Amino acid sequence: MIKISEDFCNTSTQVIIGQNAISHLSEIGENKKVAVFHPKKISIDEVKKYLKNYYDFPIDDGEEAKDISYSLKLIKDLFEKGFDRGDYVVAIGGGTVTDVVGFIASIYMRGLNLVNVPTTILGMVDAAIGGKTGVNFENVKNVLGTFYQPSVIIADLNFVKTLPVEEIKKGIAEVIKYGLVLDKELYDFLALHKEDIYNKDLSVLETVVYKSALNKLMVVKEDERETKGIRIVLNFGHTIGHAVEAGSGFKIPHGYAISVGMVCEAKIAEEMGYAEEGVVEDTTWILSHYELPISVDSLSEKIDVEKAIGAITKDKKVRGGKLLMPFPTRIGDWKRVDVPLETLKGFAEQCLR
Repeated sequence: MIKISEDFCNTSTQVIIGQNAISHLSEIGENKKVAVFHPKKISIDEVKKYLKNYYDFPIDDGEEAKDISYSLKLIKDLFEKGFDRGDYVVAIGGGTVTDVVGFIASIYMRGLNLVNVPTTILGMVDAAIGGKTGVNFENVKNVLGTFYQPSVIIADLNFVKTLPVEEIKKGIAEVIKYGLVLDKELYDFLALHKEDIYNKDLSVLETVVYKSALNKLMVVKEDERETKGIRIVLNFGHTIGHAVEAGSGFKIPHGYAISVGMVCEAKIAEEMGYAEEGVVEDTTWILSHYELPISVDSLSEKIDVEKAIGAITKDKKVRGGKLLMPFPTRIGDWKRVDVPLETLKGFAEQCLR
């Protein structure tokens, strides 16, 4: 069992990684109400034995659950059960669940105690960490959201045992992101351990989750609310990736979309003279090594390019006709660049056609 503690502006967050980490739910006091939100397809039988005064809230999963109207419905459920600010919300599931439930926890009565229990690799290495919550509005991903740190993040590796390899692939793209722009040591580790990861070697996966969590927490502590231009590094691959998602009507999984996005953005960095020779090749190699898509042609859905470009123009990072982007300069390093929106749209159109 690995434990990491980090202090943010208003919250102390503890990350617990390992097999049977879920048992730490028993530390929630019995005089507190606990709302357990989870996808309808996930059983919480293993969770129930660690909780005393809980309410079971099975919810929809996928992008349809990220519409603001669905969040308001869930908030009404909490209100009708009499939840107050001393009570707890537990989010069990993948990135969609932690995004939505974190958003609900942050705005209901100006904040309930939040515990994230990610059940996917994507959730364990990225979505459940860092305090970003978000829901979709008018076909724009996460345009409504808050910064709200969970008090506890429990990454129980036993959940990984039941994941199909396809789900691990969707999450490993975010791990590769850390390696490409923040952590060459992690990049090298990933280069050597593909088979172990896809064969669900829990000791290797524990290392992957731990290194990813450290990388994300380090960045978030430096720039919790994205005001210093540091946290932007976590968006590598996401500007184009979110456009790919929007252009597919959100049918392309997030991990696959940002995989394509990372290749496109590495190429843009090279074209604009920021990336050293070999960065595009190293990016393409590691993603191909993990059997992830590297172009729109390798995706399972067609992309509406006009809709994708439209999503870029609505990106939250657009300021004064420019978009702040993290460009890889060499493996494990990066640079902030203000890219004129018209320039980016031109590059994106080439990449997405």
